[in-house]
Amino acid sequence: MKFTLADYQTEVADETLTELGFATQRHQANPGRKTAIGISAPTGAGKTVIASAVLEGLFFGTQTTEPRPETTVLWLTDDAELNEQSRKKILASSDRINMNMLRTVESDFDQAEFTPGLVYFLNVQKLGTGAKRHIQTGDARRYSLWETIGNTIKQRGNSFIVLVDEAHRGATEKTRPTILRRILDGATIEVPSGSNLSRTIINPPVPIVIGLSATPKKFEDAMRGAAGRSLVQVTADVQKVRASGLIKERINVSYAVDDQPSDDTLIRQAVADLDRSDRQWQQWARTTGSSADPVPLLAIQVPDLINDAKIGEIVQTLTDASESFNDADSVAHSFGEHAPIHTTTKLSGVDMPRVIQYIAPTSISQSGNLRAVIFKQSLTTGWDCPRAEVMVSLRTAQEHTQIAQLIGRMVRNPLAKKIEEPEFDDLNAVDLYLPHFNKTEVAMVVKSFMDSADIDIPIQINPQRMERNPEIPQTVWEALNGLTREQKPVRRFSSNVNRLVRLGTLLDNADFEHPGGLSYTEESRNAVVETLDSVYRQNKVAIDRTAASLLEVSFEMATFDQHSGAETGTVARTAATSQKNLRQLMDEAKRRLPDAAAAWYSTSLVIAGDLEWDEIIVRTVALARSTEAKEALEIGCSARVESWRRNTAGAVARLNPTQRQDFESIFAPIGSAVATHLKMPPTISQKTQVLNKETGEIESLPLYPGHLYTLPETNLFPDKFTGWEQSVITAEQASDTLLGWYRNPTGGGHSLSVHYLDSDASKALYPDFIFFHDDGEGGVAVDLVDPHNHSLADAAPKWSALARYVREHDADFRRASIVIKDSADELLAIQLSGQSDDRLELRLAESTSKESMEQLFREVGGIY
Repeated sequence: MKFTLADYQTEVADETLTELGFATQRHQANPGRKTAIGISAPTGAGKTVIASAVLEGLFFGTQTTEPRPETTVLWLTDDAELNEQSRKKILASSDRINMNMLRTVESDFDQAEFTPGLVYFLNVQKLGTGAKRHIQTGDARRYSLWETIGNTIKQRGNSFIVLVDEAHRGATEKTRPTILRRILDGATIEVPSGSNLSRTIINPPVPIVIGLSATPKKFEDAMRGAAGRSLVQVTADVQKVRASGLIKERINVSYAVDDQPSDDTLIRQAVADLDRSDRQWQQWARTTGSSADPVPLLAIQVPDLINDAKIGEIVQTLTDASESFNDADSVAHSFGEHAPIHTTTKLSGVDMPRVIQYIAPTSISQSGNLRAVIFKQSLTTGWDCPRAEVMVSLRTAQEHTQIAQLIGRMVRNPLAKKIEEPEFDDLNAVDLYLPHFNKTEVAMVVKSFMDSADIDIPIQINPQRMERNPEIPQTVWEALNGLTREQKPVRRFSSNVNRLVRLGTLLDNADFEHPGGLSYTEESRNAVVETLDSVYRQNKVAIDRTAASLLEVSFEMATFDQHSGAETGTVARTAATSQKNLRQLMDEAKRRLPDAAAAWYSTSLVIAGDLEWDEIIVRTVALARSTEAKEALEIGCSARVESWRRNTAGAVARLNPTQRQDFESIFAPIGSAVATHLKMPPTISQKTQVLNKETGEIESLPLYPGHLYTLPETNLFPDKFTGWEQSVITAEQASDTLLGWYRNPTGGGHSLSVHYLDSDASKALYPDFIFFHDDGEGGVAVDLVDPHNHSLADAAPKWSALARYVREHDADFRRASIVIKDSADELLAIQLSGQSDDRLELRLAESTSKESMEQLFREVGGIY
């Protein structure tokens, strides 16, 4: 792949390839055994990137799976534009799949079977009864597409895989089987041949099906109901998706509370948000030294029955609100009717003709001059435009479900990563304005989104800007900014070789001078080659023996009596390994050794000039098959990374935050977290209302004094707490030494996070409260308090990790408490601070039930 996948993407791709191997084995053993593999990943998680990794591994193999270059993949959707978007994404993602391997099935396609080694893109409408150009045979066509599919299934079996994108669509049968179901399940097909004549063919079911979906239930139900087909589910870890930063941190939903017209006002407010976002992206790029500078987009959803005059009013509002909309191509529409819209815009008091051109949804993201797109419903499915950061919907409350679906299409981060700098935290949010909705109707939208969302994204209703509380002493802010937060690297490195090579590239790109006159990239490759050469010298006899055996293929020739048929003898024979088989062996070496180690090593042998090419291949393969080589590479490259870290630490610390973050993610050993210091922004965004899930109504949040951030006019902070949390707040505010408190958010650059493992999955804990007290000596005492429902399965791993974190940073806290309410309704606490060893951490990790956790609190804890 052209870039390092997020950890969950690698996990899903690897699991899918493994399941494909099992499905193939089942079908080979019993051709009646068919398999459906449902890949489920939330919107914005990069399903197409995952599919690209699966295709690359399928055709070219991985370190753990063999290549299947003769495979054919038929990529199905019900949208030709979505197919084209996916084709482009695959080309952008994979460094091994080229454009010649990706074919769109057009009307001139006419083959008995699909060609091995290719991916074909087909939208199912081309197989409908009205699609004569693709299914009708005659003078212009020898084979119907239905015949091509059926012939390929019959001839290729499990070497033909059908991949269904947006698999929940078309999977459910209504009055009769859908086109998709007829492809997957097999069917009797009437093939038209002109002159009102037809012939009947019978297509068998597809042996192996892959379904991609964010909401896979319909596909999974359909596949469970298919006779003889087993369903395998491969699901992306939702918490890892959130932690990856690929999707936005929160969604801001705003509406007018006054009973008066608000279209124009809220569109103007949306434009102000857009301009603010634009300025922040530019400032972020300057601050971090990043070359990426996304141009945010405003999406305006209008009713189906809207006239050109109303479109003109909207464009006039945009033009009045910001000069960025003066350009003719700054606004476009994406209606089903593609015709341009002619209107008039007043500029400097002069009426000017304005043409609003059509733009295809798949082209929006790449259209840099476009600042606003006006649409009806066409963007809700398959649309991928991460730079759409603000939206206004002028539709009515009856369409709350469609609006909720649209929210889910706008959650992608434009840089495919979270913005970590606290002062730019607003860039991690999406803003939605609903001028035609009252409080009750907004509740319907929020509930629809929460009920149907495939990933839990916090929704802030009518958020407001909280400023630093002027009553909080500066010493409190200094104490908070000094705390350590742990972040798990978003990207997972598959090996220390990969870490070293990536680090070398970063050092060279940042213009670090190599002390030996080489580039760091050259040294990283030399280190890999030297390590493999050392392993060869140490294990020369065994490796040479293996290499020699690979230069020839051993086989036996048996002789039979032509009259009796009895075997008369066997002769052992050998033959030189063919060039094709040698190339396959070299491919094996490339899969077994990490990164490009096999290529670098074989190139070094070519340069040395002591061996023939065949001997170079078999030595490389023999090394790749040895466990010593992999172990030596991991140990040696890890040591080299650590050496470079020590030698460059000072210079890396002076880099801009974005560059520094890239280095830190590599410096952290595989599977560990990156430690940074908390840094608080001057303002934060905070919800002021919340949806009551029980009543379905929106309620204003209670207001609390003493928080570090408050509403300017009141010095109060809006929030809602559970009963346990409220008890903690009440107890702390009763203390006359309290200087201020902070409600630690779940996620965001201004949150205190602690890394922990839950069933080997890396996750983040966000302790609930940080309290600041006068220590009686003119200083600030910092107290960390985390009330949590101990009946939940994550309590043990979370609190064990928190105990480890507090032990490692004990000097930062006067008190660190975990809090429960036990069966007797008593509030109990365990103090984590002051621990000299890991015994408490181990006991917390072992307390995996509610009863055992309460027993531990009674033994080592006390009344809060």
